[in-house]
Amino acid sequence: MILSEKERVKRYREDWQVTMTTFSPRWLLLLVAVVLLVTAAGCLKEGSAGVTGITVEPVNVTAGKVVLNVSTTVQHWSGPGLGAGVLRIEVLDDETGLRVHEGTQEFGPISPGTTVVVPYELTLPRRGSYRVRASLAGGGLRGTGGEVMVRSLERLPPDTARTPITITDMDFLVRGVANGRAQIETEVQLTNQGTGPNPDLTVEIKAREASARLLADRQWTTVGAVRPGATVTRNVTLSVPDQHNYEVEAVLWSGDVIVERGSRSVNLAPNATATGGQEFTVRKIDTGEFITARETGAMVPVPVPTRTPGFGVPASLAALALVLLGWRRNHG
Repeated sequence: MILSEKERVKRYREDWQVTMTTFSPRWLLLLVAVVLLVTAAGCLKEGSAGVTGITVEPVNVTAGKVVLNVSTTVQHWSGPGLGAGVLRIEVLDDETGLRVHEGTQEFGPISPGTTVVVPYELTLPRRGSYRVRASLAGGGLRGTGGEVMVRSLERLPPDTARTPITITDMDFLVRGVANGRAQIETEVQLTNQGTGPNPDLTVEIKAREASARLLADRQWTTVGAVRPGATVTRNVTLSVPDQHNYEVEAVLWSGDVIVERGSRSVNLAPNATATGGQEFTVRKIDTGEFITARETGAMVPVPVPTRTPGFGVPASLAALALVLLGWRRNHG
């Protein structure tokens, strides 16, 4: 039977609808399987890595700037090897939270189970504290970042003013209490930890009230040459109001540049601590109980017997008695 063109088109459409109705579940399953395979293939191509350590070291220090080397350790955790990646470094001012620096550093591929250290240099003002953040990007990887604090950059001495002298300890003695003021003798121990001589230094010792941050007293002294490995002490007496807590700081100056700092706390105030609910424990310190007499430093003299040439007086008297006794026998 010969069909017309119109009938052939109609029958083709009917056969196509029957076929799609019969095999649509199979097509659906096949489509789902293909999607899953494609997704799995994409996941297998994605590795996992993370920042496991951040080390910050000064490279160059001037009076106003600090060049820091940030070494970030990146470790491969799982998945295939990672291609070239990008390390992102961000620096935030710890006081204001503002971003003061941002940069990137590329690094090479990472094999499965290995680590790589990515160096990065940045320049910051020689003051304040900062949060240094490191994160990963690129290379078809998923990863975590890390953060490290860099505090008090102003304490780093400039390279031109470095000294082997360091502040190793501080001790305090109460020398007197009168009219609401305490006389606190401060002893600073200074050690030459280098292998050569040191320049002459000036030592500033100051007491700052812990709560109000007001300067209560400040004294100056000097330190000359200290042989390598030796320790010397310098003493000053600070006059401060009694019944307050203080931070006593020693500052080493080389000319007009600060090269070293050290501090200790001296607490003369009552200490109140909450032990739970409405209960408080109050401890009052009587500074006068800690008054120590000032050492003179002089050695106690030890009597030493005096000797004269020849025989002593007792021996001379004994010899004279023997001479008289012999004369008496001869002339008796």
